[in-house]
Amino acid sequence: MISLFITYSLNTRLETFVAPAEQWSRWLPRIQGLSKVLLHQPCRVEDPFFSNQPEGGCEYVLQFFFNDLSSLEAASLPHGELAAVIDSLGAVLAPKAKSQQAMVARSFAVEGQAGNSVQGAPTTACTYLVAYYGAGQAHDLWLSEYMKSHVPLMARMPGIREVQVYTQVDWLSELAVPRANAIQRNKVVFDSPDGLLAALQSPLRAEMRADYLALPQIGLSSTHNPMRTDLVFSG
Repeated sequence: MISLFITYSLNTRLETFVAPAEQWSRWLPRIQGLSKVLLHQPCRVEDPFFSNQPEGGCEYVLQFFFNDLSSLEAASLPHGELAAVIDSLGAVLAPKAKSQQAMVARSFAVEGQAGNSVQGAPTTACTYLVAYYGAGQAHDLWLSEYMKSHVPLMARMPGIREVQVYTQVDWLSELAVPRANAIQRNKVVFDSPDGLLAALQSPLRAEMRADYLALPQIGLSSTHNPMRTDLVFSG
């Protein structure tokens, strides 16, 4: 599975949540190989390990899931339905910047859920969306250690519904959107902001923080964004 992240950067979040445009219901089913689309919008959930950091801008994210890389590349035309969806949300948000990045999506079984899929998950959820940036020479080692020790902890968070990790891939695109270069993204999904807050305040969160600090230090920067997540298309 390939995931395309379209990130819109704003100085401040909007006062109300954005609704998908009516035209999306016509455009999205026409995109071959598209299996799912999520709209992530910032919400307020305090992480005790980042609560003292100054509040900067905010991000809105459209996340597209394609069955394979060739389907994504075929859809990434300058005037196709994918571009129309991206541009229509941009017209509403008026971002100061936006970016695209395609990544390989890796799903993991979570506590209390059988297999890698989430059965009966709500169409609206709360996601903690994380991205890591940097050009450290030990990136492969860092990623290997992260997958080995950190992901199993993520899958044990109380109330967890879904865990996915995204890693880099080269892709062709004619979309008129600058490229991002996160070395890794991941998300943990909960039923509600209260569910995410409870997990962030649990003893396991402190264990996760200690595990992260024990990983190879390669000068990475990161973003940690609590998001309201809406399923806007499922093919």
